[in-house]
Amino acid sequence: MSLNLPTTVVDVPRYVIPSLPEHYEQCTTDILVIGGGAAGLAAALRAAEQANVMVLTRGSLPESNSSWAQGGIAAALDAVDSPAIHIADTLVAGAGLSDTDAVKALACEAPAMMREMAQIGVPFERVSEDTFALGLEGGHSRRRILHVGDATGWALMHTLIERVRACTRIRVLECYQAVDLIGAPGRCEGALVRSDDGKWTVVRAQATILATGGAGALYGLTSNQSVALGEGIAMAYRARASVADMEFVQFHPTVFRTRTGTGFLISEATRGEGGRLLTTDGHRFMLDYDPRAELAPRDIVARGIFAAMRQSGSDHVLLDLTHLPEDVLEQHFPTICARCRDEGIDPHVTPIPVAPAAHYLMGGIRTDHDGATDVAGLYAAGECACTGVHGANRLASNSLLECLVFGRRAGAAALVSAQKSASLTDIRAMFQPYEGRSVTTQTMPDWRDRLASIMRTYAGIQRSAGELAAALDFLATLPVNASLTDAESITAANAALTACLIVTSALLREESRGAHFRSDFPVTDDAWRVHLVFSYGQQPYPVEHIADEITLQAA
Repeated sequence: MSLNLPTTVVDVPRYVIPSLPEHYEQCTTDILVIGGGAAGLAAALRAAEQANVMVLTRGSLPESNSSWAQGGIAAALDAVDSPAIHIADTLVAGAGLSDTDAVKALACEAPAMMREMAQIGVPFERVSEDTFALGLEGGHSRRRILHVGDATGWALMHTLIERVRACTRIRVLECYQAVDLIGAPGRCEGALVRSDDGKWTVVRAQATILATGGAGALYGLTSNQSVALGEGIAMAYRARASVADMEFVQFHPTVFRTRTGTGFLISEATRGEGGRLLTTDGHRFMLDYDPRAELAPRDIVARGIFAAMRQSGSDHVLLDLTHLPEDVLEQHFPTICARCRDEGIDPHVTPIPVAPAAHYLMGGIRTDHDGATDVAGLYAAGECACTGVHGANRLASNSLLECLVFGRRAGAAALVSAQKSASLTDIRAMFQPYEGRSVTTQTMPDWRDRLASIMRTYAGIQRSAGELAAALDFLATLPVNASLTDAESITAANAALTACLIVTSALLREESRGAHFRSDFPVTDDAWRVHLVFSYGQQPYPVEHIADEITLQAA
């Protein structure tokens, strides 16, 4: 590898708070799961087969990005489909950086996983008692998307939550913020957490699983919930876990900005059923960018929309569903139709104004295929993890599938780790070396809006060296520490760290690949077929991507 990376060290304190709180409670569990989305609950259910598990959630249990997922879950269940074809489609979308073995695990375990989910109560739509109704989405060469109308995530989460609530080995703590992972150097032994009413708790655990989701809310306009700021990634980085591929942020092509300014995702499946993208003057523009038109992978569609918006000077394009039969819209997309009507738009007669919005982070905490990080006792699953499945660009409807497949794998691996039962380090001994340092915790009151504006403008769909450098200059003004009495300062410090990792990684990668597009380096360069890895306090380094060129026969 001949790449010469500039000296760039993302350096922050080991703990985000300046000292251990004076008053705190302690509790112990075998396995701590931080995050209550599909990955966290899948991990908890697997681990709870033989261990006591505590699940910590930021809000109430149904609140997660998983619940908002509309499109569906991909699995090769049709007679003309196979896991091998699913693998091939995923690798094409990943733009040369997907981990082939991870993709094989995902696609090959998908059919049995979906049958199991149906068996335990997820009401996937069917064309007959024995046959699922399978949808088509961008980047997929076959119909393989299982769905529950346009609320698949909600239906899946409802089923998983029921099973978690019924499991006597699982205890759920709702409305808690995880502040820092704790442990001796090179080891995770639980977390320091804070309740919404300001009470601190030290949760000791033999194994900890991070399932904290992505970072779309860093960009303001997003399909994610507002708490999706990448805080789990920041905690893991401070705890010495490596992170990778942080430059690859996927923008969902079609998000509708509501009256309140929040983003409402218009599912990929609408285009799979024949939805067309038009400029504001009626030109069907995606054919100008890719022969697959609206069914090209997300990165291509998002950039096509971005270019069309720039050319027209508009802040949106139009998603036209007016030519689709009324029963198709109402049967397949009831939530979208109802939400649009609430916003004063009838999709049967009026095209929907849409624009790209931050949707999914392909990078994250670097793990193996069982969710293990390079910190003993620490695992990660779901969007906060970087398993290598998605490479430089995620294929539609592979995210909930990844949560289930790799969440379960992480739960099984954490169970093995927890059963080894090592003695735990004294909590005060962990903090003692870092106490007494000088810290700055002043948080600007409008930091969320300012950070979102900077990330959208300088680190969004299209980036350049000058823009990314400007973003880093702003991030340098945000504190890396937090106050013990101010939860917002904790959130701000975590968000700033994750944003810094994204921007620094994007600045280092001097090419365009997948979801990462550099206007000053618009071509994909094979020398950059590497993963950029960041480890605490160290110079980021490239890890060469080594993978066989997979064929359908080999898969």
